[in-house]
Amino acid sequence: MGMHHSTYFAYGIHVTTDRYAWEESEHADEALSEIQQSCPDIRTLSAGDYDRDHFFLVTKSHEVKLGTFEHVTPSTATPQQITDWDRQLLAAAIALGYTDTSAPGWLVVPDCS
Repeated sequence: MGMHHSTYFAYGIHVTTDRYAWEESEHADEALSEIQQSCPDIRTLSAGDYDRDHFFLVTKSHEVKLGTFEHVTPSTATPQQITDWDRQLLAAAIALGYTDTSAPGWLVVPDCS
């Protein structure tokens, strides 16, 4: 059994949940299909420390593999795009019943699986 290390760079929110992150992802993916029209950019991400993954709702998400890097600038997204992503993230969180979330923002999530 090998280990896979990577890092995700994403715009989104961290959601605290009592379920395992993979379980929450399955539940949320199903529910997100019902609000696809009003939140078209929202996806789920579960990543973290092997069997202690965290759960996130994200818009833009990119995997950065071990040994590579990303150049991030303030112009990664326009202010209008950020405003729209914030609206979608908060609407999705409310629709899915999440009350314990972080504020929307840029996330760097190391992952070991």
